[in-house]
Amino acid sequence: MANTDDLDEYDAELELRLKKEYADVFQIFKYCVITDEATYLCNELAVDCVPHAAYLLFELDMQDVWVWDRNRPTRIIPRAHVFTTGDVTVEQLKGTEAELEAALPSNVLEQLRVQLAIDADADDDSEGSDDESEASNGGAEEAPPEGHGSASDAGSDTDS
Repeated sequence: MANTDDLDEYDAELELRLKKEYADVFQIFKYCVITDEATYLCNELAVDCVPHAAYLLFELDMQDVWVWDRNRPTRIIPRAHVFTTGDVTVEQLKGTEAELEAALPSNVLEQLRVQLAIDADADDDSEGSDDESEASNGGAEEAPPEGHGSASDAGSDTDS
């Protein structure tokens, strides 16, 4: 039981140190980026979004980064490049609105609409090509290719 209490106390100390460090460094960063996996503070941020039919893939490129992770020996890193399909929250801590707009993707909804239309067309084309191949197999038996007459037409060509 004593080992469990020691472990809990150590864990609580780590968490408290992390919260104090966060409070100290929070003021020197421009953005707070929250994902399902981690929380980041950074001064340079570029977010890109790649829409797929079933999900959105977010690509986050951050520079001058502080990572909320108590297990890291150092939490300040020069650069982080993160890919996630989960939610992404970006909070601007300081700076102008134009800086935030430049960091975020501007046409995510339009990209998603285009991707969904492309996927729908691809599904329609694949269904249509199956129907066309069945129709072409049935149509080959109904009419002979040009230049080749049927057996009943053979006599009429030679009589003229």
